[in-house]
Amino acid sequence: MDSNGAFDNPFFQDKKIVKIDCKWKDQEYNKDAFGFTHAEYVCSFILKENPEAEIVLVPIVRKNKKSTVLDMIEGLELLIEEQVDIINMSMGDEYKYHKEVEEVCRAATEKGILIVAAYSNQQAEATYPASFPFVMGVRCLDMEKPVQVFQYDEKKNDVIFSCGLFFLYHLGIPVLHPGNSLACAVVTGYLSNYKQYQQEILQFTLNTLNKYYPYQTLKQKQCYFLTNRIEEPLEQRFIREVTRTERCDTFESGMEKLRNTKTAEQYPVLFIDHNNYQEICEYKERIKIYAMEHPETEIVLRYPLFNIMERLDFQKKTNRNLNQFTV
Repeated sequence: MDSNGAFDNPFFQDKKIVKIDCKWKDQEYNKDAFGFTHAEYVCSFILKENPEAEIVLVPIVRKNKKSTVLDMIEGLELLIEEQVDIINMSMGDEYKYHKEVEEVCRAATEKGILIVAAYSNQQAEATYPASFPFVMGVRCLDMEKPVQVFQYDEKKNDVIFSCGLFFLYHLGIPVLHPGNSLACAVVTGYLSNYKQYQQEILQFTLNTLNKYYPYQTLKQKQCYFLTNRIEEPLEQRFIREVTRTERCDTFESGMEKLRNTKTAEQYPVLFIDHNNYQEICEYKERIKIYAMEHPETEIVLRYPLFNIMERLDFQKKTNRNLNQFTV
């Protein structure tokens, strides 16, 4: 359940999104400065984590970014009828507890539907349904020096991210965007790959992939740096200040040079900084193959090219990590 949207960005081209409009047919919506609606952001993060997911969108959120409690209840009832596996709710009531909301959420859970709900972005004592113990609540706490990406509180059934900023990289915008809604969508997308939800979220918290890459160590290792904007002053500054780069090439020419074993074995770190998601996607398989063939080389990506499942699968096959600055 979310706002409406056009879903005309290239990212959505081959994705499965069905709108169940009913009483919310032609629901009006606002686009932000980047040209996206709230639902487009949320659906994109779900689909980045699971491109095969089928999304049933109920657009209850109005142009003013609000919806009524009745709309929320009716939307939940509709999704129960649709027999969905997971309900993603980047909304809730932070002002008042409603018995009817609890009842419909319980009805969904009793039918085996997982509800993943975002807490309010404001300081609030509770947010319903996120605060219900049978609903998986998601929130962000901006920690000063985070080590883990997120923690799982089994007692409260809450997922807590240590940073509330998420890259809009897959939508063609290499900038960070805040919000519990995006964290919630990441969790929903990741868990939609599984059946044992709590078990999987708990297992991932113990995985090395749940740790932020210690970028400070890049100053101590010889680095081969590939970039698609080698001439940009800001990029050159990043190379100087963040890494110990011994050699820097354009991304395309660097990928060609990596076919040469001697080039590959010279540097302990291969750092990839490509800010165009659609362009670099064509190289995903080549990057993975290179990483498999060169276990002595540490692969580090500045932007989150690979989703959690892709990185977990790679880890299982090779016992190594595809390192990224963020999930």
